[in-house]
Amino acid sequence: MKLHWRGRLARVGATCAILLGVLQAGAGVAQAAPATVVSLTFNDAFISHYTYARPVLQSHAMNGTFYVTTGSIDKGYGCCVAWWQADNLYRDGNEIGGLGRDRIDLTQVYNADWTQDKAYKQAQVCDDRQRLVQLGYDPRSFAYPYGASNYTFPDGSTVKGLVQGCGYLSGRPIGGLSSSGPTYAETLPPQDAYGLRTWNSPGSSPITLTSLQDAVTAAASNGGGWVPFAFNEVCHQGSAEYSSCMSSYLPIDDAVFSAFLDWLKNTGQAGGAPAGTVVQTVRQAMGAPAQPPLPVRPTVVSVTFDDGLASQFQARSILRTNNARATFYLVSGDIDNRDPGAMTWGNARTLLGDGNDMGGHTAHHVNLTDPGLTYDQKVHEICDDRQRLIQQKLTNPASFAYPFGALDATAEGIVQACGYRSGRSAGGLWPTGPRVYGESIPPRDAFGIWALNAENDGPITLAWLQSAVTGAASHGGGWVPMLFHEVCYPGTANYNACMAAYRPVSSTVLTQFLAWMRLTPPAGATIKTVRQVMGA
Repeated sequence: MKLHWRGRLARVGATCAILLGVLQAGAGVAQAAPATVVSLTFNDAFISHYTYARPVLQSHAMNGTFYVTTGSIDKGYGCCVAWWQADNLYRDGNEIGGLGRDRIDLTQVYNADWTQDKAYKQAQVCDDRQRLVQLGYDPRSFAYPYGASNYTFPDGSTVKGLVQGCGYLSGRPIGGLSSSGPTYAETLPPQDAYGLRTWNSPGSSPITLTSLQDAVTAAASNGGGWVPFAFNEVCHQGSAEYSSCMSSYLPIDDAVFSAFLDWLKNTGQAGGAPAGTVVQTVRQAMGAPAQPPLPVRPTVVSVTFDDGLASQFQARSILRTNNARATFYLVSGDIDNRDPGAMTWGNARTLLGDGNDMGGHTAHHVNLTDPGLTYDQKVHEICDDRQRLIQQKLTNPASFAYPFGALDATAEGIVQACGYRSGRSAGGLWPTGPRVYGESIPPRDAFGIWALNAENDGPITLAWLQSAVTGAASHGGGWVPMLFHEVCYPGTANYNACMAAYRPVSSTVLTQFLAWMRLTPPAGATIKTVRQVMGA
């Protein structure tokens, strides 16, 4: 059927109207402001980031990238977050990136032999990343310490190449972008993934809200792109450290930070950031996959006994009743000399048969940091002690404890060389923190494992032991090795004298603690020997 010419014209008109609408819509899209991506990045994972920046990020439902120095956290430095705090940041949705194991300037020379210098720097970057991988953070982003990245080795390789070779997707120096141009924003994807440019704050005084807003507005007005910000200390008015914090290099007041996030949240609205502005972590901006969930951090208690005392063997029935296994550190010389206060080799083999862990504590209970001992004497104290345990059919001893808790790099090296898999100190953990409640699993230093500090030099109390476990469990879990010496038994002739000794524990307290761990411990808390935790 033929259409009337008016019908044909009407159809043509309708088609033209549709096409015109499409063209107009396309013109509207072309004229819309391109997206501007803002990344909030934090250097060094200062404790102020956790205390003051984290609540601001949470209240605005935004996330940032926190570059951490694993060496500082592992050593428990007060400057920086603890691992349980890093866990909380990560679980909030924030990104944990690397900053090098010890935060060294990777463009400086540390060894005249350039191959050794390169190997050292490579270890700084790769070991740092491996530590983060080990803890489940799936690190993808790196920040160069001091913002320094331009260095070429004699073989033509570069510091940037080291970062790439260690498995990172990006490397962030400092600077390169300015609200006054000529470069307003980093490109997406970046022109140089291992030379990410950041906003360069003028001067070294506290960062202002206006300067932050100007940087984003300038980028949005000049084609959009990516504007990473790098923050140092975050300061809070009313805190004792506010003045010193605000006197540091390029700090930011948390009220200013909050106002900036308010502005970013109101994107496209009056008094808000330019339309199309979004906040992403560096990982997100680089197109990396979503962060995997962190593994569950268990709370593991190790009941450890120093010196191989006869009173500890008598606690065998307490351990068996509560289905618990312990680690006993033996002084072979005392047993060989049949010291009346020491258990026998037969006792040690019986405990081993129960599933307990038998370890070394030197042949004569010597202080391994004593300058009066030669290196060879220290070797004999540690290695001969271990060989004596092996001779007494105590399998393959893997655990060692430093007498008096005294250790240094030399002692750690000898302990490892003698065949041990771990070395336990005598402190470092407190039930009340405020930062370190538990050793990490695996430990940050297998030959310098932290242990629960004693409440005092008097008797160990049930409350102290329980608070140590609950403290760790409520702060990210971890490993709580507990150290015991004499076990005192009520009703015995020497009970009072025993309880007056150095940090003893009553058999009643030990029984109550092990029963509590068996029946009503914090969720997920278990008892394991040192050997079990170390997987030896």
